[in-house]
Amino acid sequence: MLLNGRNSNPRWRLQWLVLYHKGVTVSPRRTTGNTEPVHSPDTKLTIHETTINDNFDMIVNATCHGCQSFTKTDSAAPMMFAVGPGLDLSSDDLDARIRRHSAYGRFTINLLRATLPGGIPPSASTPNPNTTTPDVILSFTNNDDTTTTTNPTATFRLHQSGDAKAATAHGILYAIVALAVAPFDSLVAGALGSRWAWVHGVTATVYVAFVVGAMVPGVIVGREHVATQQFRTGHQILGLLTVVALTLMFFWGIALSWIKRSAKKRGQEPPESTRMLGDIHRWVCRVIWVLLLVNVGVGLKLSEQRMVLILAYVALAVGVIIVLVPIYFCLWRIQKKRKEKEEGLEMPTIYDHHGFN
Repeated sequence: MLLNGRNSNPRWRLQWLVLYHKGVTVSPRRTTGNTEPVHSPDTKLTIHETTINDNFDMIVNATCHGCQSFTKTDSAAPMMFAVGPGLDLSSDDLDARIRRHSAYGRFTINLLRATLPGGIPPSASTPNPNTTTPDVILSFTNNDDTTTTTNPTATFRLHQSGDAKAATAHGILYAIVALAVAPFDSLVAGALGSRWAWVHGVTATVYVAFVVGAMVPGVIVGREHVATQQFRTGHQILGLLTVVALTLMFFWGIALSWIKRSAKKRGQEPPESTRMLGDIHRWVCRVIWVLLLVNVGVGLKLSEQRMVLILAYVALAVGVIIVLVPIYFCLWRIQKKRKEKEEGLEMPTIYDHHGFN
């Protein structure tokens, strides 16, 4: 892949073998900023001849129509390239999905020496008439991320691409939310009830903060890839629904707590409707937790993670559910008996001053 490092809409040329080394597909693509290159239909390539060397590398000679043009007067034109990772891709689809590069390099090239009369680039095996060595021969090694060239026509440095930090942060934060923060918040709410509502308020605030913090890098990553730029994948739709529902339940809980506290200050019982509103709040939050567990797995699948990692997450999620469901059931039984006991103590007060003579 090669692009003009100075252009805001650079061109990329992607190529891969098809039909078991019987041909090659060349896909001219355009990209803006740090986004996945997209096939550019207005760029045409006329394939002339191909050769395969002893390493089974296929060399393609072609004429580009509508490609990026370069000025011959630039003695240090900025360029960059990206390589890998290895992918078994056998397709003639010009819009085939690609993976994030594993290494990239930036370099400058002397266009005065890199082109022959008429702007035609010289062959790697054809020396410039004015020199004894080919004009453009690039070679690099992985030692200390350094690169070398056979002449001063071009110089560059190879950089190993680090992890996709935004994607990694997005996945880790959401996994923490689904496996730890959300169930802990539910445990606090179930164990303390309305007597220590402020503690549940603190854990709920942390819960929402984690979700928002995980969503931000997810949005950034979504804008970088073709498949997710429109935010129409199942993972993104489900994620948006859970964020909206969680935000709604957060303010729902605040309003419910305020209604109960106001009634208590007036020496009154909370309205009967608060019980139904509380049940809705609890069950919707439980559904949100399940959706978070599912959506993390969907996200791992969308990002094409290794099956071992996906299965490990599924096993961990199932384990968390197996451990927490009995605990939730016990808390529910305790709360039910507590309410029955409180109602039993209140019943005699109804008839305190209405006995029969």
